[in-house]
Amino acid sequence: MIIIKLIVFIFMLVVFQMLISHLKTLNFIKELKKVPIKTKFLIKRIYRLINFRRCSHYVWKDLIKFHKASGWKFGQFEADKLIECTFEIEENSFLNFNYLVNNHSLIFRSIILQNFEEERTNDIMVLASHFNALLNFGVVKVSVKYNYVEFIYTRDLLTYSLFSGEIRSDTDTHFAITKDCLWSFTKLIETGDDPVFVFSELMRRKENYDSTDN
Repeated sequence: MIIIKLIVFIFMLVVFQMLISHLKTLNFIKELKKVPIKTKFLIKRIYRLINFRRCSHYVWKDLIKFHKASGWKFGQFEADKLIECTFEIEENSFLNFNYLVNNHSLIFRSIILQNFEEERTNDIMVLASHFNALLNFGVVKVSVKYNYVEFIYTRDLLTYSLFSGEIRSDTDTHFAITKDCLWSFTKLIETGDDPVFVFSELMRRKENYDSTDN
């Protein structure tokens, strides 16, 4: 779908090339206020596609705008293009979330387990492998060296630059999967159950939730 949209935008570049040549002029900016919202978004996307080398700048500004509009408390670090948030996943259970813009990607990161006992490493890696076998969004990573578990998702900047709404969508998805990961790894640590059993129970919980929700 993204590829099709990009092809459409490239076609529009040819159609609107005369319009774009005036985009940076003051008169055009004044006239832009009179243009319908959908057309403004279209022009904005074409402009960003032309200036794709500034994707990191555009995505960083959109990321800040999204967090401000959401009303969340967050730390903003301009030099690193990093935003940090703390969300309540369950009652009295909080996790840190990081959103980092580098030269190529927007990276979503959450720490599932800050640390774990070394003797639990094998079980934790088995549970992580079950998640990763089914996930088509992000990956669960286990640091054997530092004994922590994280859930991380990375996507190209051009997509977010052209479709800023994807930031909200991917933030929601990242949060939802993080919540599942936290429940599963916490249960594994607290009960000592087999990781296969823990993951199976998570799947049953989700099926029951989906059936109830429908």
